[in-house]
Amino acid sequence: MGAGASTAVEAAAEWLGKHFDAEAARGFSAVCTLELTGPTGGSLSLRIVDGVLTIVPGTSSRRDAVIRVDANDFLDVLAGRANGELLHMAGRVRLEGDPALVVKLQTLFRRRV
Repeated sequence: MGAGASTAVEAAAEWLGKHFDAEAARGFSAVCTLELTGPTGGSLSLRIVDGVLTIVPGTSSRRDAVIRVDANDFLDVLAGRANGELLHMAGRVRLEGDPALVVKLQTLFRRRV
């Protein structure tokens, strides 16, 4: 990676922050760790409390869900080039915690055109 290039974690954090739907998250609280694997991967903790999103690098000791996925696959999902549910069915996304929570999280981040 050249100078100034973003890691997948940085790109994911930027995208998630930009596409978070605070109104949809009102009254919702959860902590999710996103573990991106591969050479440009790493971990992010997403903390949502009543419509406020905080993204910090690393993992959280308190978490309601963990999503493990290859960094490139995750960025493809964010860009609309891949389907997270299909990746999960193919065993390329691993989840820990309540699957309903992960489904809810998907509704809180929208692609804007």
